[in-house]
Amino acid sequence: MGKKTSRLIRRYWGYLLLAGAVLLLFGFDVGPLVLSSVFLLCFVWLLFRAPTSCGAENRDGTTCRNNSHGLLGGCSFRQHKWQRFRALTRLDTARNAFRGWFSGPQQQVATLGLFVATFGTIASALK
Repeated sequence: MGKKTSRLIRRYWGYLLLAGAVLLLFGFDVGPLVLSSVFLLCFVWLLFRAPTSCGAENRDGTTCRNNSHGLLGGCSFRQHKWQRFRALTRLDTARNAFRGWFSGPQQQVATLGLFVATFGTIASALK
């Protein structure tokens, strides 16, 4: 395995785990605790470690396109990290917090993965 392949696997391992968890949900008979744990791990990875763009609002009204980690994290600018965190704690700006989740292709894939992980956790608990 080459250096580039191992770097890609280290960076996107959560998506591979999510695909494996979906296969386990529909294809194999495993316990609900194991399956819920795998989906929950994917959920946490998508919120805090998935490679995405920042998506915070800049001063000119556009969204930031810098790299960040997770849907809840911001980029290297301290103000963007605080902006994302504060938007989740205030109800009037919750719309603005979730707007960044759909601002680019990386966020859209991560948000879709988050929904899959959420429904997978519920489905595995009911299984």
